[in-house]
Amino acid sequence: MAPWMTTTTERYGVVTWNFIGLGVKQLSLEVGDTVHIQETCDGWYKGYLVRNKDRQGAFPASVVQLRKVIIEKQGDQEVVLSAEMPLVKEVTTTLREWGSIWKQLYVTNKKKRVVQVRRLMWDLMEWRSQLLSGTLPSDEFKELKQKVTSKIDYGNKYGP
Repeated sequence: MAPWMTTTTERYGVVTWNFIGLGVKQLSLEVGDTVHIQETCDGWYKGYLVRNKDRQGAFPASVVQLRKVIIEKQGDQEVVLSAEMPLVKEVTTTLREWGSIWKQLYVTNKKKRVVQVRRLMWDLMEWRSQLLSGTLPSDEFKELKQKVTSKIDYGNKYGP
């Protein structure tokens, strides 16, 4: 096995598949977790969870989708920040929250509410995809930002 190498390019990612770590050296991950990557070796990464730096270890590179980052130097420390648009981050966070609520509604058999929340989520997923495509003219982009913001506000007030 090759030695672990500090990575300068693969620094931040979102987990796309659950991974159950074996032992204390492997980091268990769930879909949607975000990770800071510090080292790489033969298709594996070492790093930690963004939301809990105490949880660190090795995990397969295949379960992580890499994201663009901005690295800021603060003295001898590096701060790794996501380069995603703030609105895309907001939509992603909202979808995670609403997804949990949708699941609870589904389990408790509240069919009408399940359909309502699902419709809200589908709209946000479609619009998020359009935002990420980077192909919208500026006027359509501004209009879409307004629609997304209004939908999130509506959903938080009347939806889930």
